[in-house]
Amino acid sequence: MHLTTLIRRAAAPAALALCAGLLLPLSLSSPAMADASGGVPGVPRTDASALSVGYQFSCAIVGDGSVRCWGRNDHGELAQGNTNDIGDQPGESTVRVDLGSGRTAVAVTAGDSHACAILDTGQLRCWGYNGFGSLGQGNTDDVGDNPGETTLPVDLGIGRTAVAVDAGDFHTCAILDTGQLLCWGRNASGQLAQGNPNDLGNDPGEKPLPVDLGAGRTAVAVSAGGNTTCAILDTGQLRCWGYNASGQLLQGNTDNIGDGLNESTVPVDLGGQPATAVSVGEAHVCAVRVDGQLRCWGSSGNGELGLGQSQPVGDGPGETSVGPVPLPAGRTAVAVTAGQSHTCAILDSGELRCWGDNNFGQLGQGNVADYGDGPAEFTLGVSIDAPVRTVGAGAGFTCAVTGTGIRCWGRNDSGQLGRGSTVPFGASPGQVPSLLPPLDLGGQQVGRDTDRDGVRDAVDACPTVAGTLPNGCAVATVAPEAVLKGRKVLLDTILAKKKPSATCPAKAKVVVKTKTSKGRLTVTKQLKTHQVTTGCRVKGKVKLPAKPKKSAKVKVTVSGAKLTTKHLTAVRP
Repeated sequence: MHLTTLIRRAAAPAALALCAGLLLPLSLSSPAMADASGGVPGVPRTDASALSVGYQFSCAIVGDGSVRCWGRNDHGELAQGNTNDIGDQPGESTVRVDLGSGRTAVAVTAGDSHACAILDTGQLRCWGYNGFGSLGQGNTDDVGDNPGETTLPVDLGIGRTAVAVDAGDFHTCAILDTGQLLCWGRNASGQLAQGNPNDLGNDPGEKPLPVDLGAGRTAVAVSAGGNTTCAILDTGQLRCWGYNASGQLLQGNTDNIGDGLNESTVPVDLGGQPATAVSVGEAHVCAVRVDGQLRCWGSSGNGELGLGQSQPVGDGPGETSVGPVPLPAGRTAVAVTAGQSHTCAILDSGELRCWGDNNFGQLGQGNVADYGDGPAEFTLGVSIDAPVRTVGAGAGFTCAVTGTGIRCWGRNDSGQLGRGSTVPFGASPGQVPSLLPPLDLGGQQVGRDTDRDGVRDAVDACPTVAGTLPNGCAVATVAPEAVLKGRKVLLDTILAKKKPSATCPAKAKVVVKTKTSKGRLTVTKQLKTHQVTTGCRVKGKVKLPAKPKKSAKVKVTVSGAKLTTKHLTAVRP
């Protein structure tokens, strides 16, 4: 997993980890969005896919495009042809992964005990634990734990390449160059969204299968956590599926989604705003909205939601939305990572803040006190040289990238801090990340320098354009599809056609429902449609006879002959 699972079209991040021998539902998550950098206004950020923190190991892409990993290695997750941990003995820090002659990586993801990397050719290669078929090889043989074993390619289909990948507990998901999302591996909770609980990729002939995201929809970001998966669509909508015991699907219940007949994915309500980043942890999920607001839901036993409570959110009737995580005044989030039971976020100022479980000092405060589970406890600032460029949360430890390198703190029994020992850091008074030396990356810095400007930054993932996507590429701002202005609902949306060959109907039916001081209100209007490459565009305004209450939602339903129905909530500017 990674920090935050980021909106990305050309290279993406990762997921979480596992416990050797024990099939624990532990998984972290992927990185988040990368801000503009390399001479472009904004806080400098390393390409988000350059660092991925797993359960008890991590991997990073360095300047020459190679991948280096460290920490636990029980199943060959370090791809060294053995099961020796790295970073737990004097003189050890990180080791290089063999990706093939002349090949470099553009994205890497560390899961529970397996890892994957996207190469410069677009090929996806994976290694490590394979008990449930998480390596997509049609068997359950681990890779990288025996002499001569390194990494293996995954069959994504003829002519297809990967642009994003994320590894969860024991499953993996990848976005293809077409925008299609494929998942494989463990599926007991429906985390593959196939409408059954059958594992995929563990038997001969089994290959990754696509996830149904809705007619005409594609994925721009994916995050695979413990046994739960979430994806951001091309519309900015967030959809999740899989394990839901703590309400991590935010549906107001604890029903798994994706393991029952005809079940696939469900939408998550982020208050009418598109998502720009998502990170799935072991049992909680966090997302960054386009306005920089951070929202978290699911398990909160250690305060990992940053809401000042230990009660979960999303598992009880009516709990289908959640308020924002309180951040310092005037600040917004640009990245978030959900670990096993703690969370960290990077703010627009470059400051790093963490909260939740702190049993090993993973919050970087020099103590072991949990934070976020008590009244008025929300987030804590971490002492580390700013700006923080990328961050990842694992099972009891955290790693962050700054301009001087990678530093890791917290749990260290398998060398996951890369310090050449098994002594933890961060639990005793005075132990703060700013005092740590950076990891030895073989003389390299974190992140590729493809434009050769001497700076490893987000621009290097997309040398021709500097933008806000995790891969450094630019993307058009996702505008709200429905906006409330006074008594007018301004609509501009695209509905997918049920059959690609169908023509757009002359008009679409728009139904607006809300509450006013005079009671409930329903207004219906017909608006013209226009053919576009992705479907039928419906644009216009609906005038309401009365102004909606400030606390009332303005629900908009758009439908038409031969079109898929779309449900929206009008955004208040």
